[in-house]
Amino acid sequence: MTLDALQPVATAAFEGARARAAALCDPELLFLIRDRIRATLGGDSATAERAPMSAMEGDCLALVDQMLIDVSATTDEQVAAAGRHFAPGGLSDFVTAAYLTEASVRLEMASARLIGRP
Repeated sequence: MTLDALQPVATAAFEGARARAAALCDPELLFLIRDRIRATLGGDSATAERAPMSAMEGDCLALVDQMLIDVSATTDEQVAAAGRHFAPGGLSDFVTAAYLTEASVRLEMASARLIGRP
């Protein structure tokens, strides 16, 4: 049994939100974020600590890392560093996409453990 079969309305709504986030953010950046979140939550420190390729990636990944550790401790400097790479409103889209990506990764990990979904 899959999560889609168990909760079709909830998974459809979640997929819609993820699709919207993907439409708002750069796909390569979202891939890096997903890879970083998966590595961090899975305990793969070598992948989690891999150096970013650009200033934007570094600033955005630093913000994602802090959000994973403790979102309430995110500093104005971290937000400003990531925000400088986006047009007005873009940082909000990025943070939403990062949050949905994190939720996705956590859901995938939990469902794999609970119901055997790969």
